[in-house]
Amino acid sequence: MSVALLAAALAILPPAAGDTAAKAERPYAIDRTLVTAVMAPDGHRYRILIAWPAGPPPASGWPVLYLLDGADHFAAATETARRLAAARARSGIGPGIVVGIDSGPLARRVLDYTASAPGYAIPKGAPASGLAIGGGEAFLTLVECQVKPMVAARWPVDSARQTLAGHSFGGLLALHAMLARPGVVTRFAAISPSLWYGEGLVTREERGAQLRGSRALIAIGSDERGPDASAGSAAEALARRLDAAGAPTRFLSLSGEDHGTTMLAAMGQVVALAFGDEH
Repeated sequence: MSVALLAAALAILPPAAGDTAAKAERPYAIDRTLVTAVMAPDGHRYRILIAWPAGPPPASGWPVLYLLDGADHFAAATETARRLAAARARSGIGPGIVVGIDSGPLARRVLDYTASAPGYAIPKGAPASGLAIGGGEAFLTLVECQVKPMVAARWPVDSARQTLAGHSFGGLLALHAMLARPGVVTRFAAISPSLWYGEGLVTREERGAQLRGSRALIAIGSDERGPDASAGSAAEALARRLDAAGAPTRFLSLSGEDHGTTMLAAMGQVVALAFGDEH
């Protein structure tokens, strides 16, 4: 057989199975998601990750879960929400929009997730000691005035069912929003909140807080260490006080979980707070 005929014959043979598989390979992606950004007044760029449900929205619009540390928790929250919504008859959880907000480097995260506490500095040996703090109000304004309108401009949303969820300093910010900026959202999930920050700041913010219309979840791991080691009893007492003050609040003790694992362990309950069917 001539070289030309051999080449022609090889050209019409089916590709090897390995070649077909290699061509079919592609990065994993979650359907119905996008990544965009907003710019803070100081020039800092926030990456925003958004996942939305299939099908038409309810008459009242979609509930929305705003998730701090979005780069860490967005995928888990999205897949958990969709799995529970698919089993709605059993789970009692409907579909909703998940919005992950990524502050970026640790120093920016600490600045964004801590409320102003005049005269206070994070003590030596505590997490994030030496970093700038007190940017929580500016960050919540960014959520309220830039992120929320961006979501509402693209999807119909239910203004009465919007949740802010965070872990550690993010949990602290969720509590600060509930006590000092309740108009930002209506529901708050504080997972392993850093109650040690500000030497009683959260307790001080409770005084005079307008809690009617708010709902909350507070969760703590049984194996928390460091400055959070004694947070369990304080968090449970806080949940009882908030509940008694008119804001239905659930306390969740996560057996066997430490500070680094509590957000994942609590994710189903965070989604339930955000997207649970109303009765």
